[in-house]
Amino acid sequence: MLRATKVRIYPTQEQAEFLIAQFGAVRFAYNKALHLKSHMYRKRRITLNPKKDIKPLLAVAKTSRKYHWLKQYDSIALQQAVINLHQAFDNFFNPKLKAKFPQFKRKHGKQSSYHCVGVKVLDGAVKLPKVQPVKANIHREITGAVKSITVSLSKTGKFYASILVDDGVEAPA
Repeated sequence: MLRATKVRIYPTQEQAEFLIAQFGAVRFAYNKALHLKSHMYRKRRITLNPKKDIKPLLAVAKTSRKYHWLKQYDSIALQQAVINLHQAFDNFFNPKLKAKFPQFKRKHGKQSSYHCVGVKVLDGAVKLPKVQPVKANIHREITGAVKSITVSLSKTGKFYASILVDDGVEAPA
């Protein structure tokens, strides 16, 4: 069964700057994919599938001069932003959900967050991609395989990590 535990993390000044920049890169990828999808539909009536058509463009963008700065950030988090956009469009076109058209993400919005995989929970720390281990206040025992971590920044400037763990126990029917 999947279980999530939200823990407070305490990044150093350098790590906090990197995490804030990572939030910006994720927001940029989401907004760029939304712009590209909307523009192509408006101008040419072509619907792009973010998973198949836009995700491969991230690799191309990293090699270009204009977007080479994306290389220093976690590629899985950028791809996850595009997947989130795809889910937002699926929700929009599902009449049962009554979701609104996906909106561009703002820099100073409700909350900044990004999703990453390939992470480890250490003793009193969390290892995130492209960052040294970040000190964490892990108040519960984390048992099982770590699936992913969602890092978020609250309005008050505090960093949190939501750790998703598969404990191997079957969910009750």
